Amino acid sequence: MPFDNPLFWRAAGFSGFAIAFVCVSAWWLYLSRLKAAVGPVAAPSPKLAGWLAALLGVSAAQLTIGALWDGSMHIQTGEVPGGADFLWPPHIMIYSAFGLAFLVAIVTIALVAAPGWRKRELDPRLWVRRNPYLGAVALASTYALLSIPGDAIWHELFGFDLTAWSPPHVLLAAMMAAVIVSAVALLARARAHMRSPGRADAGMIALLSLMLNVVYVIGVVEWEFAGAGEGSRLVQTNPHWVYPLVGGLLAFFALALAKRLTAFRWAATATFLAFYLFRAAITLGLGLTGNVTPTLPLAFFIGAILMDALPWQRIRSLPLRDLATAAAYTLGGLLLALPLLAGRADLRAPDYLWTVLVMLLASAALLPLVRRAGDRLLPDAR
Repeated sequence: MPFDNPLFWRAAGFSGFAIAFVCVSAWWLYLSRLKAAVGPVAAPSPKLAGWLAALLGVSAAQLTIGALWDGSMHIQTGEVPGGADFLWPPHIMIYSAFGLAFLVAIVTIALVAAPGWRKRELDPRLWVRRNPYLGAVALASTYALLSIPGDAIWHELFGFDLTAWSPPHVLLAAMMAAVIVSAVALLARARAHMRSPGRADAGMIALLSLMLNVVYVIGVVEWEFAGAGEGSRLVQTNPHWVYPLVGGLLAFFALALAKRLTAFRWAATATFLAFYLFRAAITLGLGLTGNVTPTLPLAFFIGAILMDALPWQRIRSLPLRDLATAAAYTLGGLLLALPLLAGRADLRAPDYLWTVLVMLLASAALLPLVRRAGDRLLPDAR
């Protein structure tokens, strides 16, 4: 870590300010003591929830396209722009995605705050606590916009050694994931008031597939672009089994959450299919426009199908059911993923065994978190 480089301290200062601003704002808006009663969390109208989910979905799609386009241009040009050159076209697309999410949240909060304003309720904390998910969208998008100066300096400091796993990139992906989860919560709360609840389920599946695209890019994009260039230091220094392990766990969380939140029998399969088709469309678009294309994501289709097809409710013990679900997903998912590693001369049988074991245990450990997340997003979860 270049602690003696002034750029490091400038980057750390800008990034630290963005993080501190959002953390302090979140504490004040959500946790600070209020004298007035907040009242129940507002349920958005079905029409408003639908429009918000659609616009925030566009934002996530825009971010995914920009990130993959960005990786392609890094390889084509051999450059990682920083400083004054930071805002090249892919970066503009990435940050305008957060700008769209921020605009959506601000306009919507203004609409829902209007009744309170007319009643002389001038404290923004009341508005946000009655509409917590809209507030989360605004805060997450604010962080992304505030992070631009720091992210530009990190690019200038590390150049081509800057990894997708760097803290600024991971935080940006986490913020967009928070935006999408908030959009899912809006649909979940409006579902009971919709004439066709199946539309809400379809919307939540689409949003979760977009969330998976966002986090998947950060998690494994360097492996997927490795064949198109010299390969990043992350790919060169980490065992190749890290690739299916990280990708598999990210997918498992999104698929399990889709099953928890929706009434659709094939929710996991539909979510993975939507995720895969969207990535395939972006890859095709990059290829047709002369860009470098990443390999397609690992196919965890069989694992997703097993999550949907097998009668898990017949297993009465919850821990045993979690372990069985994780085992089916792990073995089914890796059935197609591990053969891709067979050509690696540096991988031995224990590497494959550790991949299976760690994914099995980690997937089982994720399921209680999925249930808690589902209960928070949908209090009347089935």
